[in-house]
This record gives sequence, structure tokens and C-alpha cells, in this order.
Amino acid sequence: MKRFILFIAALSFYVNLHAKVVITGQVTDETTSPIIGAVVKLVNETTPITQTVTNNEGSFNLTMEESDGHKELIITYIGYADYRVSLENTQRNTDLGKIQLTPSTQELKGVEVVGKREIQKIDRRIITPSKLQLKASTNGVMLIQNMQLAGIRVNTIDNTITTTTGDAVQLRINGVIAKIEEVKALRPQDIVKVEYHDMPGLRFNGAAAVLDFIVKYKNKGGNINGDLTDGLSMLGYGDNLLSANYHKGRSEIKSSFYWNRRDLKWKRENYEEYHYPHQTIENREIGEPTKVKFDNMSFSLWYNYSFKKSSISAIFRDYYNKESNSMEDRISTLYRGTDAYHITDFRHGHDNTPSLDLYFQTELAHNQHLYFDLIGTYINSHSQRTYTLSSTTQPTQTIASITDGNKYSIIGEGIYERMFKDSKLSFGLKHTQMYTNNTYDGNIQSQVNMNTAETFAYTEWMSKLGKLTYTLGLGGMRIYNHQHDKKLSKFILRPKLSLAYQPCSNVTLKYQGYVSAYAPSLSDMSNVSQDIDVYQLRKGNPNLKSVTFVSNELTLNWGTKWCDLSLFGRYSYDSHPIMEETYIDNGKFVRAIDNQKNFHRLHTQMDIRMHPFGDWFSLQLTPFFNRYISNGHTYAHTLSNWGLNGNLLVMYKQWVFTAEVQTRYNELWGETLTKGEANHSISVGYNKDKWALNLIMVLPFSKQYSNETDNLSRLAPNRQLAFSKSFRRIFLLNFTFNLNYGKGKSSINKRISNSDNDSGIMHGR
Repeated sequence: MKRFILFIAALSFYVNLHAKVVITGQVTDETTSPIIGAVVKLVNETTPITQTVTNNEGSFNLTMEESDGHKELIITYIGYADYRVSLENTQRNTDLGKIQLTPSTQELKGVEVVGKREIQKIDRRIITPSKLQLKASTNGVMLIQNMQLAGIRVNTIDNTITTTTGDAVQLRINGVIAKIEEVKALRPQDIVKVEYHDMPGLRFNGAAAVLDFIVKYKNKGGNINGDLTDGLSMLGYGDNLLSANYHKGRSEIKSSFYWNRRDLKWKRENYEEYHYPHQTIENREIGEPTKVKFDNMSFSLWYNYSFKKSSISAIFRDYYNKESNSMEDRISTLYRGTDAYHITDFRHGHDNTPSLDLYFQTELAHNQHLYFDLIGTYINSHSQRTYTLSSTTQPTQTIASITDGNKYSIIGEGIYERMFKDSKLSFGLKHTQMYTNNTYDGNIQSQVNMNTAETFAYTEWMSKLGKLTYTLGLGGMRIYNHQHDKKLSKFILRPKLSLAYQPCSNVTLKYQGYVSAYAPSLSDMSNVSQDIDVYQLRKGNPNLKSVTFVSNELTLNWGTKWCDLSLFGRYSYDSHPIMEETYIDNGKFVRAIDNQKNFHRLHTQMDIRMHPFGDWFSLQLTPFFNRYISNGHTYAHTLSNWGLNGNLLVMYKQWVFTAEVQTRYNELWGETLTKGEANHSISVGYNKDKWALNLIMVLPFSKQYSNETDNLSRLAPNRQLAFSKSFRRIFLLNFTFNLNYGKGKSSINKRISNSDNDSGIMHGR
């Protein structure tokens, strides 16, 4: 019996000596969002014992042996200060709860944390830029270009970021919707990570993709930045940005001014046919060099005050666009048989859009969040067009139109979110109210008053089942329009399903299917007719109905250390889309719009990114194939488009070399075939910490710049070309500077914001 008792005592001592203790917790940032991929290390004095990384929920689980010795838990993540906690004499399982990291107050100098830079989630990819990518970039737009994201196309000449299928990309900074110039104002070293929503949820209201820049700012101090690009060989090119921000305590204020200008000349050629019941007229129009000039300016002023768990902000924006000489202006000679006519077609105008955005967000108990946004916008616009056709044998014919517009809108939105262990529940409600008053004068006089409203409510549930993550969403949208005695009211159900399956760490398969809708534009619904020329007129349609849109897409991502591959396919269908039609009325060809039969799109692409020598050399190739089928009441058209986009990035120390090429991206809509621009450019840059110089050459191997638009109408087909020899082999010089002071901090994320930039004006062209 004594031996048995001694055996039990010895066994108990041995078990206690080697007992295991489990340490758990969840790592979050300053907005309580989970931090994915943070390194959690257990050390004994300076000797590492074990380590792990946080999962998609920011959680970790470490097992250690029970000990009376001193152990320390250290959590590290790039851009944030290390978190340390003593585990001295820990003898039982311990849950550290929610651990909130604070942004680093020091810049990383010569140090790079190498780890898993990209985390795949169902609705987004969280990507940490590498040290080289940050060093090679001078602003946020250039950073996206250098990161070579699959499905994203950056046009640095036009200052646009789109998907490779041509759809607009929604840009955000710390959750707030931002303009391209505000992204250009970002310093790359302030960008902690980029959240790429390649399958956006319902709260993004139909956006094809979302890029959210997560940025850290200053505790005290600020910076002044400049990004100046001007033409050396063509002085009429300018793209200039100045921005500044200042932070103190819980307050921060920032502003930016952006000026985009063009002043050049190009030629236009038009080839037209008009098939009347008893005759056909063929016109050949040869253009002379015609001036194109515009100035687009924007100003923003932003103030934010942060409480412990809340934030309130106010943003004032003002956009002023002046078009002195329209891109459609032309001076030309029209040949009809043996007759020759002189044509001038000039339009100039301006619009001013001030807006005020008020935002509030707060964190409640049990991982609950509330977000509210309210924005008011006023748009004042004016345009004037004069068209003349003259000859030596006939009287001069003149078409004049003057349009003045005033539009008022208010947009309100609220979002509720609750996070669970492996799930998230959200509700949202958004209402838009618009009032438009447009006056049309000239050859035709008209007054248009329109009252428009749109309400959208949704609920969304995201969760996990093993390796499968899914999102179920259901939304409802009501569209209302009142113009004179015409009223439109329709309710549309908008379900959405997203699935992501990750069989292994480097392979992800995603599916997304949804039903959406869109309403007619205000200009399309106006009951106005405007002459285009002596043969044609353009006419609105107040009887237009909203359109139901169905989309299904599939994505396969595979990545290794040296290569990343992405396969993408999307099929979409528009039921009774709002597309053009042409008919003859009273001797004129009427370019009208109506709800046509249907429209089909098929987009496929393969994105290959090779980086065999690390980040300093990266080659991206994206071959694509698109198919369009347009079915109207009186026509049926198809289009197939093959193409290739390529991007090369080479970095060595302070030097950066880039080369990119884009073949034409052709699109069909209704009876209009738009042949996109074929672009290529090369650049060489030298980057320092506080300044950078880049020399860019646009279209160095082209004879001329050109674009083309074809109308496939059976009654009145035409082909319109625009080309310029001055807009090729252009040398541009880009100079950027960053003057900063103070310590770093991260702003609390602003999750929603809205904007209104549709003036509702219909133009004769």
C-alpha cells in the first residue's frame, strides 16, 4: 500500500513538472479590427521558446510548459509598437483577452519585417507592401501600380484606377471614400497595408472592386507634400497636387489642392451614312487641327476628432471643372459627293460642385459598431454649344444651345455591425434624395424639374465552415422619380452569395453571384430634344424604367514564392437595359434611348505575375478575352475582343524603371462600339526619402495617338476618329517632395462615405 501511495505521488509530481499551459488571446488594431499575421513569440529572457501567428480573426493559441521561471510574451506587427506581457509563475491556462496594438511612433529605417504579406479573405485580400515597393513609390497611386494587383489597371497618364474589365474602382482611405487626387496625396511610408476587396459586400452598393488604404498619421506634427507632373516636350500637359496635414492630440486636419490641365490640338475624321426611305447620303468629314483645353481643379478640407471609442469628422470638398475647348470640338471640311461644306462645332462650359460630409462612428459593447454618414451636395453647371455648316452656294446653318443646371442632393446612410468569433452580422440603410432644375435655351427651349429618390436596405451574414467561408446577403432597393406628370416607382430585391474555399495555403477558389439594379440617369430621363447637326437630334425619354442586372463570377488564385497566377471569369446579364436606338421622324434621324431587350457580357482573363528575383524584378502579363451581345428592339450586335496588358518593374537601390503596355480594350453597348486607347510608356526614376524625380515617356514607339467610336445603326451608321501626333513621344517630368515632422499614429477608420457628381445635364453631342 505504501509503495502504491509513493507511486501515485511520484506520478503526480512528474505530471505537474511537465504540465502544459495554453495561452490564448486576440490581437486588434486601434479600431478593434483583427490584425492578421501578427507574430506572437514566447521567450525566456532572450531565448525564443516557441512562436505562432494570428489567424484571420486575429486570434492565437500558444502552448508552454508550466514553470516558475520568468517568461515573456511578445507580439509584433509591422507599423505597430511591440506588445510585451510577463508570464511569470503562470501555472494554468490563461486567456489574455483582446490585445490592442498601438501604431509605432518611429519610422522603420533599413528594417523590413518579412512574412506573409497577403492574407486571403472571402471579400478582400489584405496586402502589406514590401519595403522595395514603398521605396519605389512616390504616392498612393504609384504604389498600387508597383504592387501589380491582379484585376487592377492603373493609367498614370489619365489618372485612373479601374478593373481590367474596365469598371471603376472605389477608392478609400481608412474606410472613407476618396478621390484619386486624395490617394495621390498619400505618402507611401504612411501606408501600413492595402485592403483589396475583390468581392465587395452589399454595403459597397455595386462597386466592382474596392481599394482601401490603411494609413498611419502623426500624434503631433504633420507634413506638406507635393506631386508635380508637367510636360517637357508638350507644355500643355499638367497634373499637379499639393497637400498638407496637421495632427495634435485627438484632432487632425488635412487639406489638398489638385489641378489637372490639358492644352493640345488634334484632328477628327467622321464617316457617316444616312439611309432615308428613298435615298442614301454619304458624308466624309476631314478635320483640321483643333484646340482641346480643360482645367479640372479640386479642393478638400478634412477635420477629425477622436474619442476613446468614437470618432466624428467633417469633410468639405469643392470641384471646379472648366472646359474652354471641348474634346469633341472640330473644324473640318465635309464632302458629300462633289459638294464641300465647312463645319465648326464648339462647346465650352464649367461646373462647380461643393459638398459637406458629416460622419460619426462608435464602438459599443460586445464587438458592436455603429456608423453614420450624411452628405449634402450642390452642383451648378453651364454649357454653351455652337454648330455651323456653311458653303459658298447655300445659306449658313447654325445650331445653338445653352444649358444651365442646378442640382441639390442629400445622402444619408447608417450601418450596424456585430462581430462574433467566426462570423459577422451587418445591417445597413441608405437614402438618396435629389432635386434637379435644368434650363435649355437656344434653338430649342425647355425647362426640366425632376425629383428623384433611392432607398436601399440590406442585411448580410458572413461565417466559416471549416475551409469554406461564405457570405449571404439580402437587399431591397426602391427607386422613385417624378418629372412633370410622369412618375416612376419600383422595388427591386437584391440577393447576393459569396463563397471562398481554400484547400491549401496558396490556393483560393472564389465564387460570387448577385442580383442588382440601376436607375436611368437624370439626363436620360429628361423630356428634352437637342439638335446634334442638320441631320440628327438627340432625345431623352421620361418613360424609362430601372434595369435588373445579374452577375456570376469565378476566381482561382494560386501563388508561390516566385510566381502568382489568377484566373477570372464573369458572365453578366442586363434585362431590358437602357440603350440607344435610331429612327426617322419628320426628316431627321432621332438618337433616342429606350429599355431594349437584353445585353450579355463575358469577361475572361489570366493574370500572371513573375518575380523570380524577389521584389526588385517583377513582370505582370494579363491576356484577356471579352464577348458582348447587344439585343435591341430593332438590332442585334456582337463583339469579341482579345488583348494583352503588361507591366515591368525593376528596382535597384534608389533607382526605379517601369515599362507598361496596354492593347486596345474594345467595348460594345447598344449600337456603339468604343475602341479603347492603345497605350505604352516607360519611365526612369530616382527616389530619396524626402524627394523623387521621374522621367516618363508616353507612346515612344507610336506614330500617333488615336481613338475611335463606331455607331452600328442600320439607318445612320458612322465612324468617328480622333488622332494627334502631338500627343505621342511626350516627355513628362515628375517631381515629388515630402516635408514632415512629428510622431506617427493611426487614424480611426471611417467606414462609409458617399458622393454625388452627376449634374443631370443632357448634351446635344
